[in-house]
Amino acid sequence: MAIRNALLSLVLGALLIPSTLSYATSYDVLNLPAEPSELAYKAPMFVIKKFGDRYFAAGDRGHIIYSDDHGKTWTQAEVPVRSTLLDIFFVNPEQGWAVGHEGVILHSSDGGKTWEKQYDGLRYGTEGIAFYKKMMEQDPDNELYPIMLGEMEFAVEQGADKPFFGVVFYDEKHGHVAGAYGMLMVTYDGGKTWEHRLHNAENENFNHIFDFSPLPEQGRYFLSGEAGLLLIGDINAQTATRVHSVPWEGSFFATVAAADGAIVMGGLRGRMFRTADEGNTWTVVEKPPTSAIVAETRLTDNTLVAAGVGGEILVSDDDGFVFTMSPASGKAGPIFDLTQGEGDTLLVAGPKGIKSVTLEKQ
Repeated sequence: MAIRNALLSLVLGALLIPSTLSYATSYDVLNLPAEPSELAYKAPMFVIKKFGDRYFAAGDRGHIIYSDDHGKTWTQAEVPVRSTLLDIFFVNPEQGWAVGHEGVILHSSDGGKTWEKQYDGLRYGTEGIAFYKKMMEQDPDNELYPIMLGEMEFAVEQGADKPFFGVVFYDEKHGHVAGAYGMLMVTYDGGKTWEHRLHNAENENFNHIFDFSPLPEQGRYFLSGEAGLLLIGDINAQTATRVHSVPWEGSFFATVAAADGAIVMGGLRGRMFRTADEGNTWTVVEKPPTSAIVAETRLTDNTLVAAGVGGEILVSDDDGFVFTMSPASGKAGPIFDLTQGEGDTLLVAGPKGIKSVTLEKQ
């Protein structure tokens, strides 16, 4: 997961978050399309995922690329913005969404070849004001809505400065996005309209939400974030309930669901923890020292792989109790995200684009 500009001091520093300010002040990234480049696959990429038979990566200046040959070659998609993109999700081979800086939400209906803008951060505050004013009229005794209204008014003052870090869809109509300062929104019409859900999350400090993983019970998710923020999200109840037995008050950037249903989290200072009971109890993951853990994935054989932003690659074959350092560590340079490639390879996204490394398990 990747984060940038205004979050510089809050997350991982200049290595993980190169500033957009140098070009955001010279033209409107929300209105200019991403520039075509034969070297787009070598540009900074912050997310890489596989959906069906196609790989997708997204990152700097609105670049989205896709590959149908296991990452050997890449094609650049047509994207209507130059905002940096941080996450991507496809619910089927045709329908996909991407999110990122300036509160951008993009949609593709042709398998990621072309994209349209569905939403941006300029709408977040203005629509939020209207939404929470209506909620206050319907329930004037609710003390939470005036707080939410104040947050929306502040958002208007700040402009489109908040990124969405994650997106997930459950079918072609129903999905969520989450991001900085606790931003949480839902759609029931495939992204044509988005509704605020900030008031449904027990996140009184408006901490950033960085990542989420599914829990065994359908419709429930584990969300991790800034300053030890841990939430249990229920898409049916439309709630995100705080987990109070936090094992550490540092930020958690990455989560993954193990084959046995446990959640394994990683974050600042390379700290990793495991819970098999939705956060009631925790186990400290046994692992070597690393930089901040920023990405985790589960391979088809249920091996868990975690990556440090400094380039470390860790593997676990016991559902996340113990991770060992892979000989592949350091071979791809700094890492922002990773996913399983062809055979025994990993495809790694980083500041110099997409690289392939062989996952040599010890």
